[in-house]
Amino acid sequence: MVLPELKRIQLVWGCDPNRQFEQHWLLDLLSPMACESIDFSRHVSTSLASGTPRILVESGLLLLERSVSKERIASLQQQRQHRLQLLADSGPFLLIHISDEEGLDGDQLYPMMPHGTCVWRNFPYPRFDRIDHWIRSFPIGPRGEFLGPQPHLTSSSRRFPWAFMGTLWRSGQRLLATSLFLHALPQGIFFGGTHFGQGIPLTEYRNCLLHSVFALCPEGDRHFDTFRLFESLQMGCLPLVVERQGQARQVLGPDFPLPIFPDWSSALRFAQSHLATPLSLDHWQAQVVAWWQGRKASLSEHLKHDLLHPWRQ
Repeated sequence: MVLPELKRIQLVWGCDPNRQFEQHWLLDLLSPMACESIDFSRHVSTSLASGTPRILVESGLLLLERSVSKERIASLQQQRQHRLQLLADSGPFLLIHISDEEGLDGDQLYPMMPHGTCVWRNFPYPRFDRIDHWIRSFPIGPRGEFLGPQPHLTSSSRRFPWAFMGTLWRSGQRLLATSLFLHALPQGIFFGGTHFGQGIPLTEYRNCLLHSVFALCPEGDRHFDTFRLFESLQMGCLPLVVERQGQARQVLGPDFPLPIFPDWSSALRFAQSHLATPLSLDHWQAQVVAWWQGRKASLSEHLKHDLLHPWRQ
């Protein structure tokens, strides 16, 4: 795919950019272009550049809050409708939708969009393949602290056979996965918080991943896509993933170079067999690192292509 050079775009935030963990991931995909950020969630009268490619970023974060009044939701919906109208009046734009995990915000947002608008969203669901928009799904990605150049250690030189850090519920796949691995491979590194956001400092988390061969990557609260998965990839870990809802191939793509396991017992057997053969570990790691670099480059290229063609023909 040969693209004309894009040097500058307008990145229009219909949500508070500082509350979006995906902010730096989006900027990384758009680099090295210069992004003029406009916070439309606060300044709706800001002028929009004519002829400059534009991206609108909307978020479903509000729908994850536990106590939101109907009046507040209605007010935010009115503000959103106003933003969409201003953007549509000044020409085509691409939408990046930082969706809630169940996709509920998409059910409300997409009927409001101009006909044929190109939409990039995370948390893929089959129902969005059938609506009247050009929709691509992209991974939730790593947080900003994991982007940029990272140190590299070969798998065979890492101290810990596996790692898991995250909220640990009393039941479910996370408890099952960590229990199995702690019993069979007690040298792994484990931190199980009881509430979201109550984990170890990110610098310590990064260091743990850097020195771990495998990373246990169970699904999130409602979807397979998690920061944990892509932060593990950034640090050169081999992510172990289990397929339960038919979402793994949607998120990772058909050429993901590791097995996708039917259960955590199978994942454990795979890890044990390869931990006994260091050369195979380094072979898998080289494949996974090359795949992840290529995956990021492909996402970036397709995003820039769609930015030049934000309306489906």
